[in-house]
Amino acid sequence: MMKNKQTFSIRETAERIVPDELGRSSYLLGLSLIILMLVLITLLLGKLPAVLPLYFTLPWGEARLAPKLMLYLLPGIALIFLIFNLGLGLLLAKLSPLLPKVLSVASAVVAGMMMIALIGVVQSLIL
Repeated sequence: MMKNKQTFSIRETAERIVPDELGRSSYLLGLSLIILMLVLITLLLGKLPAVLPLYFTLPWGEARLAPKLMLYLLPGIALIFLIFNLGLGLLLAKLSPLLPKVLSVASAVVAGMMMIALIGVVQSLIL
């Protein structure tokens, strides 16, 4: 009598969660950008001043400033958005086959926008 042995395969799990190639590529790009942001912030944290201009929608002056640790909000927001879109895409995949693709691309776009914002903040301070 043989027992059914199940082995874990990351490829099969990824294909089951996100079945199309565009979705997997978009989520992977978004996750890569988030990791790159975390590494960039960690490496530059010692070179940055104590406060940074982060809240660009507020009036000019001290209201725009935030402690430098608040830079971790950018990859944090992108990660929350990515996880939310992944879960929403899984739930609504039966409703529309296009919706998970749109959500995956939106996750990559949001991560890209957060990366551009981080580069803008850091570039204005270091250069």
